[in-house]
Amino acid sequence: MDIMDNIYYLKNNSIIMRKFLSVSLKSQWKTIIIIFVLIVLQTVFQVEIIELFSKALTGVKNQNIDLLFKSGLYMLMYTILSMIFMYAVSLLSTRVSSNAAFIVREKIFHILMNLPGEEIDKFKISGLVTRSTRGMASEQGFIVMILEQLMWIPVTFIIIMYEIALIDGTYAIYFLAFIVVLSAILIWRMKQIVTIFFRAKKTYGKLNLLFLSKINKIASKTPFKKQEYEVEFEKACENSYDKNVKYIFSQYYLGPLLSWSLYLLVLVVFAMFNSGYTIGFETNNVVDSLIILVYVAYFLTTLAAISALIDRWPRAYATSVRLEEVLNLEDKVIKSKSINDTPNKIEIIKEDIVLEDKDVWAERKYVIKKFTNILKDDRTKVIISMILLMVSTLAMVYAPKMAGKTVDLIASNLDSSKDLAIYTNIAFLIGLYSAGYLLKIPSKRIMGVTGEKVAYNLRMKLFDKIDLVGSGFIKENSKGQIFSRLNNDLMNIREFVSSKFSEIYAKILSIAFVLILVFMTEFRLALIYLVIWLIYVICFYICHIKSKTHYDDHQKHLGRMMGYFERGLSNRNSFHEKGFKKINNTVIDYYIKSRNVSNIMAPITTLLTNISNISVYVVGVYLLSCNEIPLGTLLTVVMYGQLLTKPIKKISKSMVSLETSFSSIKRIYSIIDYKKTDN
Repeated sequence: MDIMDNIYYLKNNSIIMRKFLSVSLKSQWKTIIIIFVLIVLQTVFQVEIIELFSKALTGVKNQNIDLLFKSGLYMLMYTILSMIFMYAVSLLSTRVSSNAAFIVREKIFHILMNLPGEEIDKFKISGLVTRSTRGMASEQGFIVMILEQLMWIPVTFIIIMYEIALIDGTYAIYFLAFIVVLSAILIWRMKQIVTIFFRAKKTYGKLNLLFLSKINKIASKTPFKKQEYEVEFEKACENSYDKNVKYIFSQYYLGPLLSWSLYLLVLVVFAMFNSGYTIGFETNNVVDSLIILVYVAYFLTTLAAISALIDRWPRAYATSVRLEEVLNLEDKVIKSKSINDTPNKIEIIKEDIVLEDKDVWAERKYVIKKFTNILKDDRTKVIISMILLMVSTLAMVYAPKMAGKTVDLIASNLDSSKDLAIYTNIAFLIGLYSAGYLLKIPSKRIMGVTGEKVAYNLRMKLFDKIDLVGSGFIKENSKGQIFSRLNNDLMNIREFVSSKFSEIYAKILSIAFVLILVFMTEFRLALIYLVIWLIYVICFYICHIKSKTHYDDHQKHLGRMMGYFERGLSNRNSFHEKGFKKINNTVIDYYIKSRNVSNIMAPITTLLTNISNISVYVVGVYLLSCNEIPLGTLLTVVMYGQLLTKPIKKISKSMVSLETSFSSIKRIYSIIDYKKTDN
């Protein structure tokens, strides 16, 4: 299937990946239903915490302090239940994605080992290897995203819509219309982006073919013209760079613009409330107004996955199309010629190119040094990107403080609809949110292009350095070990530089700025967040250390699987499918081990952030009842709590990409820094 066929396929089919999802998930529908039910329960309990906050505020107005502490106790109980459900969702999602990868890989291997030769000849071996190993590893992550994050968004939206409708039906209709329009725009644009991405993805085939060809020639000591190979490979790298930069330019702005539009909802709420279009700000309705703002802010925290979706969906869909090319050939398989072969002929080679063992801190220092070296040529651009992100983050963090001041003006003004200062504050808020999100656009563009340049440079270095490894190491069983560097590891590094690095940097900045500003707003409530944050850092460090080895092993065994695939496709008559099942199980086992450690952080993060928010709710409402703080201050601190929750959760989820990227940097430089020894 050439590129025109693929584009035709894209234009005449939806981007739902029906065939792939049917093969991988059909047998697991019961588990998926359980996950859905758990997500619903988890969301109900999370929303119920906000409802209890509303009741606590009402109790303060009615001088019922006992209701405050009773609400706090129920909040804590719901938090523990929510944490249990979240951990169960993480474990089950990992199991579903692992089973999906196992099923698809085994099915594809069976089809490829039993297809007629003329059907196999229609494909490039390098393409079959990458789509079945690294491609399926990428699909695993996408399936987890669907089950853990994307499924959460509609559930949260429906429950939030119901709660808002109970307070104010007019605003609920407006909110629904706004989300529907944004969703339609997103789906329309995503179809275009998928087509552009497919053109970029097709360039990897040429790179893989040339890289694998050189490995084969070195392994067999076949003479080849090195200079001509390098020129051809450089042209392929340049073509890949150009196509991928076009893809980046087609989608880098979409996430920030959509998030900016959604945050305008909060400002529209302010304006509508103040004008009296929906809920008035009479004494009886101030609490309702505040709770709607908290509901909207909570819903926005669930949309953290949108930016990742915009980046991952085209990749996942393009990979699923390539996997379906093989799955659709199932009716053409013939009886296996190797059915009587014995599995003991299959050997899974354990050796690999590795660096000397180092302790954790020495290893981290080494990896950070190499990562800095990777960005050396683009240091100025990276610094500019980081400055833009710093200004963007500061604007976003300062916005809640201005929102709190605006609420105080509204609450203390008998005729707030005619107060010019309130509308001036709302305009200033629009400016802050605009700066916060729109400044992310040039930053994302800079880092996206930098990531592609890093990939280009590392490809050229790898292609040159494999000469040093020599035929003594590149045996028949070790080609996949080398080949996986160009695919698994290099792509992981590119993705880390393009998006994950700046994302982690921005979230750390956000946490630091929030803690500073919340101390400046109300130091007693700020102490709660500070204590919880310190506990979080300790938990994160423990999980980080424990997960490191598992991520290294998963990357290593994924490379061995690539070697196994390549050997199987080159020697179909001497391979037995039972041998593949063994290595497939090994890869899945290490994936589950690596994910299970990271999965612990999600419920821990939810527990800690909820405890901090509940503590702020209870203590803040008590201080409000004693007239020690105004309503606007409490709103500011609550919004800071929501603002703090999002980056903490994102950093927890970034542990996966952080560990994978560190492991990949080590494996890439194990070849680049390889020193040939005389034997």
